[in-house]
Amino acid sequence: MNNAVKKYAAIGLVSLFGFSIPSHAATGAAPTNQTQRMTPEQQLAYTAQNKNESIEKRADALRQLARYPNQNSLVAVARGLKESSPVIREAAIVGSDLYQFEHRWRMLSPVLDDPEASVRMAATANLLRDYSSMNTEQKKQIEAPYKALVTYLKTQSDSNSQRLLADVYRWHGEWANADVIYQTLVKNEPKNSQVWLNLSDNYRAQSQDAEALIILEKGINELPKEASLYYSKALTQVRLNQKNNAAKSIKMATTLAENNSYYWYLNGVLHEDIDLSVATKSFEKAYLISGSPEQLYALCDIYIRYGNEKGDECLEALSKVAPEYVIKQLKEKRK
Repeated sequence: MNNAVKKYAAIGLVSLFGFSIPSHAATGAAPTNQTQRMTPEQQLAYTAQNKNESIEKRADALRQLARYPNQNSLVAVARGLKESSPVIREAAIVGSDLYQFEHRWRMLSPVLDDPEASVRMAATANLLRDYSSMNTEQKKQIEAPYKALVTYLKTQSDSNSQRLLADVYRWHGEWANADVIYQTLVKNEPKNSQVWLNLSDNYRAQSQDAEALIILEKGINELPKEASLYYSKALTQVRLNQKNNAAKSIKMATTLAENNSYYWYLNGVLHEDIDLSVATKSFEKAYLISGSPEQLYALCDIYIRYGNEKGDECLEALSKVAPEYVIKQLKEKRK
């Protein structure tokens, strides 16, 4: 789950995404005309659990649910992990991608002992991303699956396996081993933005943000139109206390990926102390693109704190989807 979702979970907005699961979805009963009124994510959750669909179609639906981390998707994923088909179990692991670590651990740790090797490895890779957040017992439980995954990946020579091996080393804190592979990958795949991003993350994990910034600039030199590199550069510059430069970087990201609502949101955050008009328009743009409660909250927040005439109208819209205490907290911010 991304940081924006985590932030608003604390004020109760994430629960707004929940909705009830059609009872026929789990049983495979013939769908009613209600399915014609389903949102895309509801339809995916229904398909994922519909035993009348093919394994391939259900697995594809589970993978796509990774884009919709909500209550309905969560149940579909949890049920998928208990299916007899390893294809569906592995797809359910992909579908769990954006949930908080504590929820993923609860769902996926039993699958670390799955009888199918591909399922075990998928679960291991998914959970290892949060190795630094694991407690002592969790780290002990993941160690054997980690070693098994590394042993397997070392036997594979394709670039995808090598990228995953480098990532696995990075997540496990073996940064020197990861660096060796990443350095080779950026030479062999200079047009692969993810390799540059992961190499920079390897430095960031060691609190070497200056070095991470150098890597991102090299990546941008190779891929000057890759928005994700500018986004990562902006975050790195924030950590280096280069806030004005960070604002320029995220602005470039919004230019290159103008339909990415989170880039516009961050553009608003970084421009608030530089140009309030730009910040406000950015929050408006973010909400216009996503229509999400989180973005609406951010928009109302900046309206209220700076006395924008649209503040009351925004609060009225937010009150339809947010708890009353959230509205009360925002009103208390009026200048």
